[in-house]
Amino acid sequence: MSCSIISLDKDKCTLCYSCVRKCPVKAIHVKKGETVPEIIPERCIGCGNCIQACTFNAIKIYDSREDVKKLLNSEFKVAAVCDPSIAGEFDDITDYRKFVQMIRQIGFDYVTEAAFGVDLVANRQARVVNKRTGKYYLTSHCPVMNLYVEKYSPDLVNNLTKKVYPAAATAVALRERYGKDLKVVSISPCYGAKKDLNRYENTAKLDAVLSFRELRKLFRELHIKEESVEFSDFDAPLGYKGALYPIPEGFVEACNLSTSLTDGDFITAQGQTDAIDAVKQFSKHGNKFNKHFNLYFCKGCIVGPGSSVNGQKFIRHNLVTEYVKKRTAKFNKGAWEENIEKYINCNDIKCTFNINKQELEHPSHEKIEQAFIELDKEKEGRKLDCRSCGYNSCRELAEAIAQGIASPDMCFTHTQIGNRAFLNQLNESNLSLKEAHIENEELKDSLNAQLIQNSELSRALSILVQNLNVGVAIVDEKLKIVESNAHFIEILGDEAKEIDEIIPGLAGASILSLVPKNISSQIDFILKGSENIINKDCEFEDRLLNTTIFSLIPYKNICIIFRNLYDQEGKPEEIINRVTQIIEENLRQVQQIGFILGEGAAKTEKMLNTIIKLTKNS
Repeated sequence: MSCSIISLDKDKCTLCYSCVRKCPVKAIHVKKGETVPEIIPERCIGCGNCIQACTFNAIKIYDSREDVKKLLNSEFKVAAVCDPSIAGEFDDITDYRKFVQMIRQIGFDYVTEAAFGVDLVANRQARVVNKRTGKYYLTSHCPVMNLYVEKYSPDLVNNLTKKVYPAAATAVALRERYGKDLKVVSISPCYGAKKDLNRYENTAKLDAVLSFRELRKLFRELHIKEESVEFSDFDAPLGYKGALYPIPEGFVEACNLSTSLTDGDFITAQGQTDAIDAVKQFSKHGNKFNKHFNLYFCKGCIVGPGSSVNGQKFIRHNLVTEYVKKRTAKFNKGAWEENIEKYINCNDIKCTFNINKQELEHPSHEKIEQAFIELDKEKEGRKLDCRSCGYNSCRELAEAIAQGIASPDMCFTHTQIGNRAFLNQLNESNLSLKEAHIENEELKDSLNAQLIQNSELSRALSILVQNLNVGVAIVDEKLKIVESNAHFIEILGDEAKEIDEIIPGLAGASILSLVPKNISSQIDFILKGSENIINKDCEFEDRLLNTTIFSLIPYKNICIIFRNLYDQEGKPEEIINRVTQIIEENLRQVQQIGFILGEGAAKTEKMLNTIIKLTKNS
């Protein structure tokens, strides 16, 4: 019977849980282990609290404009039924007759007020009251309260007056007057009417419910303005005191019953808290009441959720009463009475309500205790009852957590404890970060000093390389020259000199392309760590070079030193070194020969002595 009219955009949701807190029946829950709320259509009563609570526009009501456009473009005649609270909503339109014509401009064939439907329902309500059977009733003109009773107070379903709500009653009269195939659109401030759209059938059926906000959007979309239209009045049948319906006490007056506190037959309960509390008290202590309840979930339809935001209740209250006063001043009461008698007994004004119990199973004591532990209330704090969570007590919240429709994060004190723990952890982290920052600054200073020192050493090494009288080059692990001096380039020859003209110092040039293969292989040995230092003589382009290769930084940098042995400046010293090496080598050979000769003479002498002895003995 009810449908899903509310949706939640998870991308816009900020997890503030305002919607969960504001829902009077907890039709929005947060599953265990999840953070994003979820709407439960079966539990929803269409009150609109969640939409008003969400300041981030993450929750949306179903938009009926496209449905209405399809009806207007169909082959059927379409009637608009306006809630009497239009007088309070559209205070910016100076004359209601202009407002009627603006609605016709949208494409409606008929435009009437739900006030006549209120009069029909009120008259039938008065008949029930006047019978005085001893049974007391709850009025059924508020869709939200009807849904609430069916779902959350099913024992009172039989106490709901068996009447359709006013817009549906108006639809009955319109179809009796203009044809059974007429399509009817209710223009209302009530989201509950959208939720309850499919309840009524036959001539009481409503084909769409357009909120006041959606009506304003259609006016803007179609560029319909008051100054561009002429006067037009509502189509018959016209309502009478039913136009007071948006004001809670107005329904009783439309019943033509006493509103006296002592003699009256109704107790009017308006607003979420009072209306729900009235149902609960009536359910629990019904025998203590001898009056009927007139229920409005909102504080009158003049402040329904489908109205424009920031509407001021008492200004709207006054606008409605003044509007009714003007309408009834020259009212044709005779024609109205004829219409009431004509339609009052239509069967489709009657309806039935059905039990649709949504109360959850009461959780076990163990599950509730576990919920209190999750709320950090294992031993104390269970009776704070601040109601910030949206529940009337800490125990109700614990029960809801145990039922799986609430989260511990909804509890203000729990989140405060969590926030304090997080703050302490954050302070500790900040202190650690501060200490780390100081250490980093000290390390940064040390690194800067080291960089300066390294730069100075590098510069000193570069000066040293450039001023040596031998050829020197430094090579990296990629076998690229990092730096070389003029002597090194001079020794390598013309090709190196040409490269030097383009790339000073041969920086970045491959050493493999500049030196003989026997030298490049030695370089590879040093880089791989196969040897620490190599010193060899080799011939290079008719020159004899002394080559020294050693590691500067293991596996990273090596140094190559070339000395030209034919160089005049180095010859005398080198000749002396070479002669010394030859003399030492010859002496070593002579010593080896002497050792061999001495050892041979000794052996010969020993053998000769042995022969002599043998000869004598013989």
